[in-house]
Amino acid sequence: MTGIYPLIICGGNGTRLWPVSRTQSPKQFQKVGDATSATFFQSAVERHRGPGYEAPCIVSAARHRATIAEQLAEIGCTAQVIHEPMGRNTGPAVLAAAMVLQAQNPDAVMLVVPADHVIEGDLNSTILAMHSSALAGFIITFGIKPRYAETGFGYITDGGPMIEYPGLRQVDRFVEKPPTRKARLLVESDIAYWASGISMFAARTIIEEYEKFDAATVAAVRRAVSEGRQAPDGLELNAEHFGQAFAGPTESIVFEKTRRIALAPLDVDWSDVGSWTAMYGISKSDTQGNVLQGDVIAVETTNSMVRSTSRLVTVVGLKDVIVIDTPDALLVTRVGHCQSVKKVAEYLKGGNRVEAERHVPAAATGPVRGFNGMTTLFKNDAVEMASARVMAGTTLELDPTARREILVAKGSLIVATIEANVTLVAGQRLDLPGAMPAVLVNTGDVEAEVLVTTLHGQTAVQTNEAYAELPVALYA
Repeated sequence: MTGIYPLIICGGNGTRLWPVSRTQSPKQFQKVGDATSATFFQSAVERHRGPGYEAPCIVSAARHRATIAEQLAEIGCTAQVIHEPMGRNTGPAVLAAAMVLQAQNPDAVMLVVPADHVIEGDLNSTILAMHSSALAGFIITFGIKPRYAETGFGYITDGGPMIEYPGLRQVDRFVEKPPTRKARLLVESDIAYWASGISMFAARTIIEEYEKFDAATVAAVRRAVSEGRQAPDGLELNAEHFGQAFAGPTESIVFEKTRRIALAPLDVDWSDVGSWTAMYGISKSDTQGNVLQGDVIAVETTNSMVRSTSRLVTVVGLKDVIVIDTPDALLVTRVGHCQSVKKVAEYLKGGNRVEAERHVPAAATGPVRGFNGMTTLFKNDAVEMASARVMAGTTLELDPTARREILVAKGSLIVATIEANVTLVAGQRLDLPGAMPAVLVNTGDVEAEVLVTTLHGQTAVQTNEAYAELPVALYA
């Protein structure tokens, strides 16, 4: 019997964990604790490695491909990666993975795992015990006994045991984010569970059930897979067809309608870490009730969280506060008010502030070590020049912001775009039009160095007839 394929979906922007989480570097790719800890994504991958599991399958936005490759390399894990050209919620993401895995293994069983949760306890014993039930055709959703009346979670109510399938229980109903009074009644009923976001089923089962309720989306995703492009770092779904899929969660499209649904209770500590208050709650505190991460000094301060990613932060005489400092933004709030941080991110987006989308290196007179492996050398309103070292066997994603000129100074790189792959060696340059995402791929055995010049407000010029049919111009 083959093992279970963990399917890790890296969707969501995690705006409640701003300013660490941004649209282009969201929560799942941030570290759970201090600088030495794993990221949420890495923790999710590591949680389901070992006996009973196959190599994971990752579904994520194409713009995160470099981050995924880098973080998988850090933990020494190989995976199948599916790149989404746009977000269509969890339903189409799960469908695409199911089609890919079923083509490889008709008996493939998938374990859908959120990339941004924190779980402590024996999770895998229950999951592995449900393998045969998934092969039998059940769609299993895993529930967690609620510790308090949370209005931001979904609930599943227990409909009684399934005698022929030990450990499985019938699902009575789903309750999505109830008001406070109803949440309290659910918790007091002793038959309700938090919906963990973890589920398991055979690939063929989810495809069959999805077809019953949304055949058009199944057809669109099937064509997105079959007409996708196999890039060096994963499958790129066809954008035209994937865009025709209905953007909805698997839970409302299938789980709440199918007769194959079943509940498996989990006995673990679980948090979706949906706010800085939740992050404070899951972190280990000192004798004063403080969680201090990074270069932090706290004097006469209690029950607070202070996190610094780049410089010394000092706090004096504070209580019940959260301070999150990054190179380009500072958040100060009170414990219990952190759900409103999302409003800050929305305000920034409404004002077209770059801080909502990505981290911005702080200004300095010399080179600035930025994010995504880039070092800013020079910057003004018209031109920005940066350098990067791309280690052997890794990738680096370039944001599709404006016209960019790429010059390889050392080694060789493949520049992968949605239209073509072009190989550059030392001394060669490439011109990328604006709004075109690109990934630098180092398939060689030695480190490569590259200079990237961004020319704001300028258009690309074709300079080599040999590449006239490509969206880029290559010249020595």
